[in-house]
Amino acid sequence: MKLPWMPLDVPDYLADTRHLGALEHGIYMLLIMYYWQTGSLPDDEKQLARIACATPTEFRGARPIIEKFFLPGWKHKRIDFELDKARKISSKRSLAAG
Repeated sequence: MKLPWMPLDVPDYLADTRHLGALEHGIYMLLIMYYWQTGSLPDDEKQLARIACATPTEFRGARPIIEKFFLPGWKHKRIDFELDKARKISSKRSLAAG
C-alpha cells in the first residue's frame, strides 16, 4: 500500500537534525522518504547514495552522521512506527467504508 503523504513533526525533526549541513539534510530526507514509500532501505552503500541523489564520495562523507539516525540494517524506528499507524488507520477506514 502506497501512502501519498508522510507525517513530519517539524520541531522533532529540527531538534534531532539541527547539526546537519544542507547535503546531510538532503540525504537524510531522501532516505526517509524512500523508506516511507517502500518500507525499507537497501543495505548497500551504492544504492543508498543513488536513493539520496548523492555521489558515492558525498554519501561516504555523510554516512557516519546519517547512519546514527537508523538502527542496524538501515531500519528507522520513527518511520516504522508512523507506517504501522498509517496502515492501521487506512485499514479501519477501508473496513468502515465497506
